[in-house]
Amino acid sequence: MPCEHGSHGGAAPWGRDASVATTARPTPWRRLAGAVALVGVFLPRTALAQLDLTARASARQVEVGEPFTVEISTTVDQSTSMPGSPDLRPPAGIEIVGGPSISTGTSAHFRSGGAIVRRTFGATWQLIAGKQGSFTIPAPTVLWEGRRVSATPIPIKVTASTGRRRPQQPGFPPLLPGGPSSQFPWPFRGFDPFGSQQEEQAEEDPGSTELSMRSAPDPTVFLRAIADKTRAVVGEQITVSFYLYYRESLEMTERHDAPMPDFMRVPLLKNPGTDTPTHTLVGGRRYEVRLLDKLALFPLKAGDLRTGVTSARITGRRIGSRVLRQSNDIAIQITEPPQEDRPPGYRLGDVGKFTLSATVQPRKTTQGGSVSATVKITGTGNFPQNLRVPARTGIDWLDPEKRESIEPRGGVIGGYRTFGYVVRIEESGSVDLGTLELPYWDPEQRRYVVERAQLGVVEVTPTMPATPAASGSGSAAIAPPSPANRDPFAALPGPRATLSAFTPAPPPRLEGPTLWGLLATPPLLAGLLGVGERLARRARARRAAGDPPEKLAADAIREAAEAAERGDAKETAAAAERAIHRAIEAATGLLSRGVLLDALVDELTRKGLERGIAARARDVLADCDAIRFDPSATAAAATELVERARAVTTELARWKRA
Repeated sequence: MPCEHGSHGGAAPWGRDASVATTARPTPWRRLAGAVALVGVFLPRTALAQLDLTARASARQVEVGEPFTVEISTTVDQSTSMPGSPDLRPPAGIEIVGGPSISTGTSAHFRSGGAIVRRTFGATWQLIAGKQGSFTIPAPTVLWEGRRVSATPIPIKVTASTGRRRPQQPGFPPLLPGGPSSQFPWPFRGFDPFGSQQEEQAEEDPGSTELSMRSAPDPTVFLRAIADKTRAVVGEQITVSFYLYYRESLEMTERHDAPMPDFMRVPLLKNPGTDTPTHTLVGGRRYEVRLLDKLALFPLKAGDLRTGVTSARITGRRIGSRVLRQSNDIAIQITEPPQEDRPPGYRLGDVGKFTLSATVQPRKTTQGGSVSATVKITGTGNFPQNLRVPARTGIDWLDPEKRESIEPRGGVIGGYRTFGYVVRIEESGSVDLGTLELPYWDPEQRRYVVERAQLGVVEVTPTMPATPAASGSGSAAIAPPSPANRDPFAALPGPRATLSAFTPAPPPRLEGPTLWGLLATPPLLAGLLGVGERLARRARARRAAGDPPEKLAADAIREAAEAAERGDAKETAAAAERAIHRAIEAATGLLSRGVLLDALVDELTRKGLERGIAARARDVLADCDAIRFDPSATAAAATELVERARAVTTELARWKRA
C-alpha cells in the first residue's frame, strides 16, 4: 500500500498568516481590523482554497474537418464541493460536435495517521475546425464554490485538408474516473478461495453464466473487459464493462483506465466499484467477480478501433505486492452508415432514436421584430449538436441557446436537448417559418429516419415609413445642401489685400537626428539595465547553486549503499529518495519534491521524459516511503532498493545526455 510523504505535497494551508497592529490605546477602527484579521485566520479551508484546473488539446495542429478533443481535469479534496457545469466557447470557425462528456472519480492515499481522500473531475469536448488559420480557444471554465474558475487558453493551428486522418497523438491522458494515474485502494475479501468444499460445490452452483470462461488468464486474479458489440457505426453506443476476477483476499492500490482515444466516453455508474460482487466458473473453478466500471462509448470515426487496456497494481497473499494485471484490448469494427438512401442534411454521428417538437411564441409581431422558437429533441443515443434551420430571405436565425438533461437510463444514454432560437423577421404579412428536419440513423431498425416539426405561420404587421412634417405657416423646411452644391473652396483663407515678402514657417524644434536620438535613448537604457540585471542574477545563482544535481545524486546513492551495508533500512530509503529527486532535477529541471506522486508521471512526461522511465522513478519513490514507515523492513529489501535507485538514476543520466 503506497504511502504519501510530505516531500511530495500536502494539504493546502488553512489561510494566510494575519498580524494585528495594536497600540497602548486601541481605537474602534483598529479593533474592527483585528477582528476581521482573526476571522480570516479561522475561515474554513474551502473559503481560501484554490482550484488547479488543467486544460489540454489532443493536437495543437489539425486539418480542416479533422476532429480533435479538448479536455479539462482537476482534483479536489474530499472536504470541498465537486466542480460542475463545464463550459467551452470556441471561436468562430471551430464547432463543438460532441460533449461535454463528464467523468468523476475518487482516490485515496494511506499514510501513518490516516487516509487522504481526493476526488477527480474531468470533461471532454469533441471539436472540428471548418476553416484554416491560427485560433485561440478561450479558457474552459467550471463552476466551483459559487464562482467560475478558468483554465488556460489553448492555441490551435488549422491547415488545409489533405484527405487523410492523423492518428491520435500519443500521451493524451484520459479524463474518466480515476484519471491516468489514480490511486484506487480497494479490499476484495469475503470467501475462502481455495477451500475444497467450494471446489466440490462449483458444478452445483455455477453463479453468473454470462461471466463464465473456459479458461483463466491467471489462476488467482485477472482483469477482463467485455463489450456488448464488436461492430457498430460512427456515433452508435457501445457498452463496455470492466470486471475483476479473483480467488483470494486482495487489495488494489493503483488503477489506470483504458485510453480509448477514438471514443467519446460517458460513465454509466454513479459509484464505480461499489456493486455487490457475484461469482462464476472459469475453467471449472469458482471466481468472485466485481464490476469495476461500466462506460458508454460513442465512436468518433470509422475503422478498426481499439479501447486499449486497463491496468492495476494488486497486492495479495499468494501473488505478492503490487503485481501488475492488465485487461484484454477490445477491437471494434466501426463503419459509416450506408451512403444509399442517406437523406440530405444528415450529419455523421447522429445515431439513436429521437423525436422532434417545436413551439413558436408569439404568433404576432411587427416588421423587423423577433419571435422565439424552441426546438426539443427527446430520445436516446448520440444527440445532435446542431440543427439545420430553414433558409429563407427576410428571416434571420440567431445562434441558439442550448439546454439539456442527458444521463444514463437503464444502461442507455438518453434524455432531451433543447435549442432556443431568436428569429428576426424583416418581411410583413403571413410569414411561414418553414419546417425543421432531423435526419438520423436508427441502429435498431438499421435505416435512416427523418423527424420533422412544423414551425407554422407568424402574422407580421408592417411598419409605416416616415414622412416629412408639413409646416403650419406654409413655409417649406429648408433642406441641407446636397454634396453636389457645396462650395469646394469654402474652407480656404481669403485673398491678401497687400503685397509682402514670403515668410516661411519656422521649422519644428525637434526634428531629424535629434528627435530619433531622444526617442531611442529610453529603450536603450532599459535594455542595458535589463542585461546588467540578468548577468548579475546569473552570477548570484552560480554562487548559490553549489554542487550540481548530478554530483548530489551520486553522493546520495553512495550514502544509500553505505546505509544498506549497516542494515539501516530507514536511512537507506531516505538517501535513495534524495538520489531520485536530484537525478530528476538534473535530467528535466523539475523540482519533484513539490509534486504529488499521483501527478509525477504526467509532469515528467510533459517535460519530455519517457513515460516508462517516469513510472519506474515514481515506483522507487513509493517503495522508499513504504520502507521508511515499515518497522519490519529487512536488509535485503534495503539492498534491492539501492540497486533499483541506482538503475533509475543511470537511466535519467543517459536520457539527459541523449
